[in-house]
Amino acid sequence: MKKHWYNKLNKFYPGLILGLLFPFMGFFLSFLIMGGESFSSFWEIFIKDANVYDAEVQDFYKETRQNILMFCLMTNLLLFYFSFFLFKIDRFSKGLVFITLVLAAISMLFIY
Repeated sequence: MKKHWYNKLNKFYPGLILGLLFPFMGFFLSFLIMGGESFSSFWEIFIKDANVYDAEVQDFYKETRQNILMFCLMTNLLLFYFSFFLFKIDRFSKGLVFITLVLAAISMLFIY
């Protein structure tokens, strides 16, 4: 069996750790793609409770928050594609899928 560089990553914990780091990278990428004025205003839209506003503004905040969270988890999907389908590192993918499911459940609680 030929030794590849990615065989060192074929453990549960590296998948777990990278599965936690990639959504943060996705958050910053979504800031760059959405073209916000400043990072503080982008963070405020993401964190702020929109229940104090009228229905139209509330829908805007909810939709923006949902799009940001989906983009954050899409980075894990890209990482999963490379780890599972291209490099065949199964234990890494198991950790990645586990943390992605946990983050998806947390983000569902955060959105709704």
